[in-house]
Amino acid sequence: MKIIEKRFERGFVKVIPENFLDLWYLSKLIKSKDKITAKTVRNIFIEREGKKEKSRKKTLILSIEVEKIELEENKLRIKGKIVEAPEEVQRGSYHTIEIGIGGKILIEKKEWEKEQIEKIEKAEKRIKKAFSLKDFFIHLNKEDGLAVYGIEEVKNSALIGAVKTVFVPLEKFDKKIEEVVEEVERKGGEIEFVSKKEDLGKKFIEEYGIGAILRFK
Repeated sequence: MKIIEKRFERGFVKVIPENFLDLWYLSKLIKSKDKITAKTVRNIFIEREGKKEKSRKKTLILSIEVEKIELEENKLRIKGKIVEAPEEVQRGSYHTIEIGIGGKILIEKKEWEKEQIEKIEKAEKRIKKAFSLKDFFIHLNKEDGLAVYGIEEVKNSALIGAVKTVFVPLEKFDKKIEEVVEEVERKGGEIEFVSKKEDLGKKFIEEYGIGAILRFK
């Protein structure tokens, strides 16, 4: 996560998500009633003699009050009512802002909780992963007990704090897997998202689904 500007005492932070993990962090951080501002595309209607005749797409900067958040494979969809916009856009109407990897977003809250600030700063300071998917297969082939796979095995390992790094299937990210990811994070483990487009990713997702390298067995 790249932080462009942070003024928590004034209620806002401006960030750029750099990977899917950052998007996931933002999906947990942004809440209903928060205000977000970002560049977006919207249909603008052209009026003639008081009648709306046609529309055109225009890129502009809007602010919305958040009502709903959805995390997809490579973007965050945030829906809400427009609260700030150019004159040509009707305030109070609904709009969905999409934030992808590399997109800039300003998040404003009436009050930032300590845990939320820590999550932002943790995401910013996140260092390069200690283990790669290749390491997972090395441990698996060695049969040393430090590689586990399958939702139940990984979940049980996470509950006792044994997971050092969990490898999460990007294309199959659902509620059950998210619960495991949250448990790994609480216990201080690392999270790495794996895509079918990556080297070894397709084999890993099709054969194992979710896996982890353990601190201990």
